Amino acid sequence: MEKIVLNKREVTGKRAGKLAAQAIVPAVVYNEKTESFNVQITLKEANWLDAHATSTTILDAELNGKMVKTVVKDIDHNPRTGAVRHVAFFQIDENKEMIFSIPFTLVGVSPAVKNNLGILVKTLQSVDVKCKLADLVKDIEIDISGLEHPGQTISISDISLPKGMSLPNEEHANSAIVTITQLQKIEEVTTTPVEGEEGAEAPVAETEETAKTE
Repeated sequence: MEKIVLNKREVTGKRAGKLAAQAIVPAVVYNEKTESFNVQITLKEANWLDAHATSTTILDAELNGKMVKTVVKDIDHNPRTGAVRHVAFFQIDENKEMIFSIPFTLVGVSPAVKNNLGILVKTLQSVDVKCKLADLVKDIEIDISGLEHPGQTISISDISLPKGMSLPNEEHANSAIVTITQLQKIEEVTTTPVEGEEGAEAPVAETEETAKTE
């Protein structure tokens, strides 16, 4: 777990944009009680979060003199320069369940792909689950070694979620994670050259000499 200091921010609104000149990035922390706290972090910390923090990266944060656990919920970028201009954190209650987005990691080798029978398509990058912080994992591994033929699919309902996790929305149980699609056949088209085009046989002009030999 990483540590970060979330200092109280006095500058709000449009004036917060001027913090960039001081290498400071405005941020906000909110919780399940709908409370929110205006804070700020250094540009260096913001860039680190942008490069390394995922939906399951838990941060030990100092907030109002207390240590709390937070997760990055959103990072806003300047559309012109790409620079981080705002970060949103969510404060975690370790004793209560909350919704996390857990990424999928593919493991193994698909025989269908290995034998050039089909193409592996990852249709779902992550899944929302409900769990307590103690049961959180960084990813969910999907074994694709059983995918032998085109048309085979692994859906959320086909896997076992890690202990302590459940789906907040059961309607997503049938969502496909990966599938094997058929290879596209490339048909070889043979065209007949048209007279006058490159590659076409040029007509032979009849001369007196050729006429005599016929």
